[in-house]
Amino acid sequence: MKCYLINLDRSPDRLAFMANQIKKIGFHLHRISAVDGRELTAEALSELIPAKRIWKAPITPTEVGCFLSHKKCLEAIADGEDQYGLILEDDVSFSKRAISLLQETSWIPVGTDIIKLETQGKKVLLGELIPCAGSQFSVRQLKSTHILAAAYIVSKDGAKRILLEMSKVTAPVDHFLFNREYGILNKLSVYQCIPAVCSQAGLESTLQEQRQSIYQNPTFQKRILREIKRLFVRSWLGVRGLWFNLTSKNIWAKVYHDE
Repeated sequence: MKCYLINLDRSPDRLAFMANQIKKIGFHLHRISAVDGRELTAEALSELIPAKRIWKAPITPTEVGCFLSHKKCLEAIADGEDQYGLILEDDVSFSKRAISLLQETSWIPVGTDIIKLETQGKKVLLGELIPCAGSQFSVRQLKSTHILAAAYIVSKDGAKRILLEMSKVTAPVDHFLFNREYGILNKLSVYQCIPAVCSQAGLESTLQEQRQSIYQNPTFQKRILREIKRLFVRSWLGVRGLWFNLTSKNIWAKVYHDE
């Protein structure tokens, strides 16, 4: 399994940070030169972002660049010889035990498209526990939204199928991959690593500046409505999660990061 690292040409410090970690877990680094969305012309952005899409919020140029960078990795996996490939963004930290899991792929369930290796730290709906032979980790099928796309394993067949849906940038890439409302999660066999072997390292996001300029502070009325909606959604998810935990093999739980 090859490791594909997304890295902007203007971020050599992040490349050095990741190269040191990747060496420790025994991978040869395949650097993918990230698409810098800030260099895309207005015409190019107009061609890439469809006017009609389920994701209604503005998609920033840096989010377009991130989407296209992941697409480059998926193309490399789809065209490569390996059955699986590891995709990383350049702001990831590995747990100390990651090497015990990532050195081979025999533990990956047959028919898997994606193994999500990181966690957002929020509760998600997960399927039955499947131990990963030869390590202290397990996987569960991911059955609800769990965004962030900084670390995941993709099968060769999965990469080919995902690429068929990537002709246009319809949502930020983490929502496209891992949000049931806005992407292709419903069409894929996706598993979550338990506990997560990766977490975001806390480096300043290359997406955040443009996001802040577009998602300006909402009005007082909008903030009140947002909080009411958030409270309702959390209550509903809590009730639904309790029902799943009591009546099925699925569980509604947080995914924790392995230190």
